[in-house]
Amino acid sequence: MSRTRRLVHCSLPPELARRPVLHGLAHASGAVVNVHRANVDVEAGVAWFLLELEGPESEVDRAEDWLREQGVAVERIEERSSRP
Repeated sequence: MSRTRRLVHCSLPPELARRPVLHGLAHASGAVVNVHRANVDVEAGVAWFLLELEGPESEVDRAEDWLREQGVAVERIEERSSRP
């Protein structure tokens, strides 16, 4: 089974800045979530993450889809696939 590693930039709308988005993401899919960079200013309502999503392609896709369903803008930066 191949594994996918995808780097994504996520911009959250102001109403999501106070919500536990990463916690929800970790429970919504089987992808491993690694935070490379983040900026969260709850008072200003500004939040963005640079995330690495890793796992089977279907789980990485599920994680990305879940983020979009929550209202997060997701931009793919890089993707790599590997076989064990």
